Amino acid sequence: MALDFVFSWAQDRTGRMVYIDDVPNGLACNCICPNCKEQLLARHGMERAHHFAHHSETRKATLEICYMVIMYKLAEQIVSERKRIHVPSYYGIFKETDLEFVDVKIDGRYERKDKQPDIIATTKEGKQYLIELIFKYKVQHNKAIDYNNLSCLEIDLSDQKLETLSDFLLNSKENRKWVNNENYFGEIEERYTRAGKNIRVVDYNECKKCPVFKNCCGVRAKYSETPILIENSGRQFRICKPDVLVQRKEEHQRLLEAARERRQKQEEERLRTLAEQEQRRMELRKRVMEADAKRRLERERYDELEAFRDPSERTCFDCKSNLTWMNKKGFANCGPYQSMGVPKNTPPHLARTCRGFKRKIQ
Repeated sequence: MALDFVFSWAQDRTGRMVYIDDVPNGLACNCICPNCKEQLLARHGMERAHHFAHHSETRKATLEICYMVIMYKLAEQIVSERKRIHVPSYYGIFKETDLEFVDVKIDGRYERKDKQPDIIATTKEGKQYLIELIFKYKVQHNKAIDYNNLSCLEIDLSDQKLETLSDFLLNSKENRKWVNNENYFGEIEERYTRAGKNIRVVDYNECKKCPVFKNCCGVRAKYSETPILIENSGRQFRICKPDVLVQRKEEHQRLLEAARERRQKQEEERLRTLAEQEQRRMELRKRVMEADAKRRLERERYDELEAFRDPSERTCFDCKSNLTWMNKKGFANCGPYQSMGVPKNTPPHLARTCRGFKRKIQ
């Protein structure tokens, strides 16, 4: 709160808040401070702004607290006498507007066990609105007040001055918010219906179970990419468009079917590829087995022929173990010469008595 505040309002002996220029000067104003209950005097000077001042210098409360209480009382009186208040927009669904009342109760009793509302106002339609006046730097309550199923407007008076308080309450949308608004919430569907729009207010928990939740068809605020999320009576809601929802569910189902078909085709292609690979492996295995069988038959045939040949006809040049590319100067080159016990540069005639001679298959 500004430190240069001016006490331009005070409480008269009847409990009514009065303006400094509407009362006699000095103690004749017959006014008191609604906070400390001390007598005030009106100062109508020529140099300083007209204001009230505490008559006693031994007051028990600070001027700042006194100023807050005066503002609090004046705000109640303004709403009570003017029977209206300017309210902010409600999620962009209901625009900011003036709420007019036929009945306003100050410090009235409401059917609740926690703190009573500052103002209870009723419209001509019989709808009640609770108005809470707060100062943001002052601790209001130890715990949150339950306004479930009620309509409550909270107005922050922290930055206001007595001189401009009436204009602030009656014409401004600033520093106020809907703590809860059961009246507006209950009229959402009807309001859209009158505008020719088909909508349904859906609990957010239900909304999260929707198959197209990530592509939500909820109503969006202007210039916003996120659906409006309404908080009411401790729960959250979205405004669903049923017609759009049906279209998106159908599109979602088509996408699911298309994805299922793609997966099925991919699986069929995978199985077909596996079958082809297995077929190629079997064919290769068959060819290898046939080649092995052929080599065995040829080996057996050569071995049979070798058994009938004269060992004197053998030469190391005809042996499988001969490293042909290393033959030189009439010598063979036996690969396993060490295990066979022969020279590396092998004389060809050693094949006649070699136990490891295996004739090359021509």
